Amino acid sequence: MTTMKENKSVKEGETNLVMNDITVKSIELLELLEGTITHADKGKNALRALNSVQLLGGAGHLIARATDRYRLIEGKVEGEGHLSHTLIALDDIKRVIEVAKANKLGAFTLNRIGDLLTVSTNGSSLTLTVLGENYPNSFGDLFAKGEVTAIETIAFNPAFFADYAKIVGKGVQVSVTFKGERMPMVIGLAGDKVEWRALLMPMRFSN
Repeated sequence: MTTMKENKSVKEGETNLVMNDITVKSIELLELLEGTITHADKGKNALRALNSVQLLGGAGHLIARATDRYRLIEGKVEGEGHLSHTLIALDDIKRVIEVAKANKLGAFTLNRIGDLLTVSTNGSSLTLTVLGENYPNSFGDLFAKGEVTAIETIAFNPAFFADYAKIVGKGVQVSVTFKGERMPMVIGLAGDKVEWRALLMPMRFSN
């Protein structure tokens, strides 16, 4: 089922109807979500906005984003359709992952109506509640900060690199680009089906 919504155009009083659903290959959605959730905040007292994944579709892609404040990740795969910025709780994203694991062939359709997102494939469907918490519409400004530079010493949490290995697989190189002291490091991840970009904040040295 395809739903339509009205978007205000630049000219006042003029409206356009756009689809608010997107279709993506099951195996690509699985890789996208499994990689993205590694960067969601899983702490006991995590804010709901950080214990979540943001989905966005358009221009031929489905994008997923997550951050725990110390790092962030954004991945995209090919998709047909449109999906407005949609924030989904981590536990619900994990439910989608389980369905995707059981249905690796074919495709998924993500259809949003108001504050509900229906994810369906091969006769199976889940209806999820869209979170209303504030969340950045883009991480682009963070990736643009700073310039590539040489740094003598930097500290980071090595546990985070275990998550990068989960995303790209063992034996695959992970690149690190330094963009200045106290600036986030750009992490280069080579996914199989997903185009990734990630940032990692440096740590302060403890005395």
